[in-house]
Amino acid sequence: MPMIQWSKRFELGVKFIDDDHKVLVDLINRMNEASRMNGALSDVGAILSALVDYTRYHFAREEQAQRISGYPDVDDHKVKHHELATKAAGLFEDFRKDPASVDVGDLLDFMSDWLMDHILLHDMAIRPYVLASKEAVISAETVSYTSVLSGEDDPVEVDWSNLSVLVLEDSKAFASVLNAILKNIGVGQVDLTSTVDEAMEKATTTAYNVILTDWRLSESDGMDFIKLLRQQGINVPVVVLTGYVDESMESTREGFSASEWLQKPITSAELTSCLLRQIA
Repeated sequence: MPMIQWSKRFELGVKFIDDDHKVLVDLINRMNEASRMNGALSDVGAILSALVDYTRYHFAREEQAQRISGYPDVDDHKVKHHELATKAAGLFEDFRKDPASVDVGDLLDFMSDWLMDHILLHDMAIRPYVLASKEAVISAETVSYTSVLSGEDDPVEVDWSNLSVLVLEDSKAFASVLNAILKNIGVGQVDLTSTVDEAMEKATTTAYNVILTDWRLSESDGMDFIKLLRQQGINVPVVVLTGYVDESMESTREGFSASEWLQKPITSAELTSCLLRQIA
């Protein structure tokens, strides 16, 4: 059963805000589910990172709508956003450094309590202002996810909708988070696979721009997959995702023809930067 059950009482009637809130609720529910699975700390961390990044994006969109609509308490609302985003980012960094230092149950309670308070109290106050301003909604919907993550007003221009990415990951929880991050970035085609055979079949029939593969797979590993790709003459950039990056892996990177390593739990910003490097 989901930790938070979405209901009509959460809806503001502003599509982009309601859609954002549903994403945040879904991520909290996914993190709760992942925390109940044995050996899923990397999945919990990945979901937490996605939650932190999407919260920043949501706040940026809300603040844009508040400014355009003339909401009188926009500055106070922005301060509350900053405090929450800073605390959430700190929790993620603590988790990344030492997962055992963070009580996942307490973290989930904090995030769910904040979200309910955020929706039912603070966001309901902005509802009439945003609903009355079509310009505010249009402006908020143009806020770029990648510009928020990069902190740049004019990030590198990329038509993400033309990008195709293949993912080889046998953890359903982590694969779903990667899919969510890639879709939030705007990647047009994301294909998820869980076995080397399935990934090879996809890779030999589709011209992907980038392939993401887990290092440790239940039946094999990412290095075996890369060897098979290269033997087939498929030279697409391959990024290895792992929770076990060390100097020995780095020293073998060129030999295995992997393009880059990303250590779990990854953030949306890290994945975005990685994609930009690989398609440059």
